[in-house]
Amino acid sequence: MIELQVVQPFPWQQLLHYLSFRLVPEFESVENNHYQRVYRDGLVRVTYDEPRGLLQIKSDLSEDQFDDVVVRVLRIFRPQLCTKKIYQQLLPHLPALAKTMGFRPLGCWDPFELCLRTIIGQQVTVAAANTIMRRLVERCGQLTPEAVITADLTNMGMPGARVAALITLATAIVDDDLDLSMPWPELRSALLKLRGVGPWTCGYLAIRLGMDDDAFPETDVGLIRAAKAESAQALLAGAEQWRPYRAYAAVGLWAID
Repeated sequence: MIELQVVQPFPWQQLLHYLSFRLVPEFESVENNHYQRVYRDGLVRVTYDEPRGLLQIKSDLSEDQFDDVVVRVLRIFRPQLCTKKIYQQLLPHLPALAKTMGFRPLGCWDPFELCLRTIIGQQVTVAAANTIMRRLVERCGQLTPEAVITADLTNMGMPGARVAALITLATAIVDDDLDLSMPWPELRSALLKLRGVGPWTCGYLAIRLGMDDDAFPETDVGLIRAAKAESAQALLAGAEQWRPYRAYAAVGLWAID
């Protein structure tokens, strides 16, 4: 078992609840106060020892794979992030965030999987996106660029343009035209060149990939509703006072919506 010290506050239950609606079917699950991931030929389980303030990682993988697992868990939960300064700035403008103190943009086990999930989630409910994501897993087996390119993605319940966007993304990675680890300004520019990837998708990815603390997809219906704004334009104008932490305001509003 590996234990990682957590910087307080760390709202584990709220983080798990939020993540539970955005998992990769067949590979990820949230239950009994833990996050679980099927990885390679083994299983990874992450729990939180609240009294001791320790994030605990248990796995039946070989020890030489632990470093990789730790990197991925850190990317999801960011346990060593200090949010005190961020919330001190946001709370006077968004007192409702007091309910989610310490909430932070949750990352992902794999950036490519997150990109797929984000494209699938364009203009549909979270539940609908989860259903389509499950179908994608069934068609592809493993969610790799190569598997997406070769799979039959017809009749999956989403527009053909969105299917094309998934294939375009996967192809760009296989052809080395896109590297999801590049700095955000370059990655954003490269993503926007892909068919089917627009400002909302880039804004959401910037938040979930932890690449831009001020990213803000103002056209998101959930954000507009949670902020009680009249329109995307009104939300964007009001969010000026949340800079440079609009990404934290966004995830906090999503969490309490």
